[in-house]
Amino acid sequence: MKTYLKIQFSSEAGFPSKIIDKLEGIGWKPVMGDYDFVMEGGIGEGVGASYKKMVDELHTALRGTGVRYSLYSFY
Repeated sequence: MKTYLKIQFSSEAGFPSKIIDKLEGIGWKPVMGDYDFVMEGGIGEGVGASYKKMVDELHTALRGTGVRYSLYSFY
């Protein structure tokens, strides 16, 4: 499964470089194109649980930064 992340910075948000560091610290990889980051995960039992964990970690990392985000996942 791949999950793509699109983020929207604001001048009221934290520095983009610090936000990128946070995302890389929890396993997101920067990409060029329609989306800003990708997270790759395995397929099998527990995918739902691992997806929930990934989304919770993402939400926690971005909380308070003023960044808006959207996700797109597929197998």
